[in-house]
Amino acid sequence: MFPVVLVLVWGAVFAIWWYVKPRRATPPVAPGALPIIGHAHRMVGSTLQIWEKEKFLYNFCLENGGIVELRLGPQPVYVLTDLDDCLTIANSCLDKPYIYEFGKPLYGRGLVTTNASLWKPKRKLLHPAFSQQVLNTFVPEYTLEARRLVDELANEAGKDQFDVVPYLLKNVLGSVYKTVIGVKPNDKEHETTLKNYAHATDSFFEMLVDRVYSVWLHLPLIFNMTYLKKKQDAVLKILKNITETIILNRKSERKQNIYENPLKEHTSGYKSLLDHLLEVGEKQILTDEEIREHLDTVIGAAYDSSTRAMTFCLVLIGTYPNVQARIQKELQEVFDDSDRDLTRHDLPKLVYLEAVLKETLRLYPPVPRIGKCSESEVKLKNYTFPAGTAFFLSVYGMNRHPVWGADANEFKPERWLSPDTLPENPNAFATFSIGKRNCIGKQSAIMSMKTTLAYILRRYSITADVKNLQCKCDLILKPASGHYIGLKTRT
Repeated sequence: MFPVVLVLVWGAVFAIWWYVKPRRATPPVAPGALPIIGHAHRMVGSTLQIWEKEKFLYNFCLENGGIVELRLGPQPVYVLTDLDDCLTIANSCLDKPYIYEFGKPLYGRGLVTTNASLWKPKRKLLHPAFSQQVLNTFVPEYTLEARRLVDELANEAGKDQFDVVPYLLKNVLGSVYKTVIGVKPNDKEHETTLKNYAHATDSFFEMLVDRVYSVWLHLPLIFNMTYLKKKQDAVLKILKNITETIILNRKSERKQNIYENPLKEHTSGYKSLLDHLLEVGEKQILTDEEIREHLDTVIGAAYDSSTRAMTFCLVLIGTYPNVQARIQKELQEVFDDSDRDLTRHDLPKLVYLEAVLKETLRLYPPVPRIGKCSESEVKLKNYTFPAGTAFFLSVYGMNRHPVWGADANEFKPERWLSPDTLPENPNAFATFSIGKRNCIGKQSAIMSMKTTLAYILRRYSITADVKNLQCKCDLILKPASGHYIGLKTRT
């Protein structure tokens, strides 16, 4: 009898405490939550369907105070679009949620997946390799790949509309591989290696997506027993072997002092990221494994995102003849009738082309959300959250925030031509992330994409229709359909 009374008394005391205890203010819960599983069922469906649900969530967040609660089972996750709160999270929460662990078998201590304690010193080591002085030396490599691209596109000119993505993937991976690894041109062995690396990277991304959207596979115990784990191990072996072989070969060349600058006939000389990392490694600061992780991270981060960004850009340019005419007029003013190569001095002159590119990146950010995890208590404008809270900053939502004006959802490159037509809050453009842990490759991405687009539009006129465009999203926002373009050779 006494145990029963004790349980009843304990239950009554707990009930009183539950109702009188101070409660934290909590954000509104996103629509569609079910008992126990929360919003987990909304992660089921095709990547096109999931993106439509994700857009709905971001718009709901914009309309309901800039922060909403998402429930993945019993675990709350908070989605933010408020610009000030997003910056607070970005600067105070340098760790990532657990799903970023899924990429660590390949990317390990790379800048995207490493934990907060290692990120700052690693970023400091890599920063010199992304200085403007170094990036300027990459321009000849971008131009070489751009010329190859427009020559290959000649096969499509004057024909029906076609899928430009495979051409752009080859272009981007070629540019990134040269500036990151430092391969030699017209080397059949390296071309084969490039294809194998691209195929394996695509496979790894697909497996990451499968795991992210299959909630039961989030548990390592279950995932490790699946065929997907065996398949991932096989792909990881291919990718690691390729990068490790390149590192060993370059170390041998450096040791024998026979390494010559690749593309010597095309440039005044540049230092690849690999050479920079090897110099650091020679000081016993980085291991070969850490060097591999950084190389794979940089290649993986740029590979798919730049390709999709340029695809969206070409579709928008092909949709708006006035925009295309203005770009080509600017190119004519810079290059006249010459077919000379673009130089680093030309890039700052392509002001309108950069405005078109940035407006595309604003409306179609390759990475539409960024995960964060708090290491300590976080105080936002209206809410306080304890350590261990998971957040997702909606890049898509920030880029379409009301501070952009009533035309926030419209494609208007002109808004980038004057500070008066841009939001006062610099965090309104979040495509390359915001705060301390932003994208180290922002400037190199813009330079390489501007170069490639300039070459395409110097040679061709484009037709497309953005009204037919449908998007899907896994790790990257990409076109699902309606993104084919037509080319006509300019005279």
